[in-house]
Amino acid sequence: MKLIKRMIRKILFLGCLLMVLSSGVEAQTQRQVDSLLNICRPLAQTDVRAAEAKLQAFKQKYFGFPAELYIAQLYDQADRKGTEYRGEVAHAYDQMSMSLMSRGDMELYILSLFYSGRNDDCVRKAREALGYYPQSMPLNRYFFRSLVSQGRYRESLSAFEQLKRSEPAVIEHSDTIHYAVALTGWVRYLYQQGKFEEAAQWIDPYAEQRRREGHMTDDIAMQQANIYIEWAKVSDGDAKEQKLLKADEILAHRIPETTMNDDLFAYMRVAMIQFQLDPEAQKGTAAPAILQMEDVFMKKPSLDERHVERLLTGYRYLMSYYFIEKEDYALAARYADKILAYEPANEGAVQVRDLYKKMNAKN
Repeated sequence: MKLIKRMIRKILFLGCLLMVLSSGVEAQTQRQVDSLLNICRPLAQTDVRAAEAKLQAFKQKYFGFPAELYIAQLYDQADRKGTEYRGEVAHAYDQMSMSLMSRGDMELYILSLFYSGRNDDCVRKAREALGYYPQSMPLNRYFFRSLVSQGRYRESLSAFEQLKRSEPAVIEHSDTIHYAVALTGWVRYLYQQGKFEEAAQWIDPYAEQRRREGHMTDDIAMQQANIYIEWAKVSDGDAKEQKLLKADEILAHRIPETTMNDDLFAYMRVAMIQFQLDPEAQKGTAAPAILQMEDVFMKKPSLDERHVERLLTGYRYLMSYYFIEKEDYALAARYADKILAYEPANEGAVQVRDLYKKMNAKN
C-alpha cells in the first residue's frame, strides 16, 4: 500500500512538473510570436510578401501556429488602395476553417471574397458565416451584393430585407443601386414569363417611392412601362387601352426628367403606345406624343437617319389625321411641308401640298 502511495505521489509530481514546463514553453512561444509580429507588422507596410514569408517559416517550426490568420490581417493592413490585396486576404482565409475565425475575421474574409470577384465563393461562405452571426451588417451586405452580381435576383431581394434588419442597419448608396438592379432584373423575368400582374405589384410601389424621393431612373421607368406595354398585347378592349395609357403616363412623366433616353422614350410613346391606340389616325390622340417627340428631337445637336424616320412617321400620322378626319387642309399642308423637307419626292405629301395651294388660289 505504501509503495502504491509513493508511486501516485511521483506521478502527480511529474504531472505538475510537466504542466509547469509546458506552461513555460507556451509562454516562451507566445513571446516569440509577439516578437515576430512586432517585426512583421511594420515590415508589411513596405514589403508585405517578405512579412508573409517570415510567418510561413515560423509555422514550419511550430505546428498549429495560425500563420494564415496573421497573413490575412497583414495584407488587409497593407491594402492602401482598398482592393489591392483582396485576393491575397481571401486566399489566406481560404486555408482556415470558418469555426476558428472571429466575427471580424469572417467579415473581412467575406468582404475580400466580394472585392476579389469571387462571387460564388462569397455567397457560399457568407451563408455559412451568417449561421454564426446572422445580424452582421457586413456579412449581410456582401451576401446580398454577391447574389445580385450572380443574377440571382429573387434571392437577393430577400437578402436585402435581411440587410435592413442587420445591426447597425446602415444602407449605403451602393446598396440601393444593387437593389434597383435586383428589382428590375426580377421584374423583367416575371413579365417575360407572362406574370404581368405580379411584376406590376413589385415595381409600381417602388417606382412611386423613387419618384417621390426624386431618385427615379431611366431603367426603372423603362421596366415599368414595358410591363404595361407587354401586358396590353395579351389584353383586349378597355383593359388593353388602360394598360397602354398607364405605360404612356409613365413615359410622359420621365421624358422631361432625363436627357439620356428622352428620345427613345418619346418614340416609344408614339410608336408602341399611341399608334396602338389609334392605328388608323382617326382619333388624333397621338398628336401630343408626336409633338413631344418633335420637341425632344429638335433639342438634339443633330439628327441621324433614325431620328428623321421617326419624325416622318409622326408627321404622316398628323398629315393624314388633319386632312381626312378634321378636313383642316392648312394644318395638313403644314405637316406635308415638314415631310417634304426631308423627303422632297414623297407622293402623299406632294398631293396634300398641291391641293392646298389650289384651294388657296381659288380663294
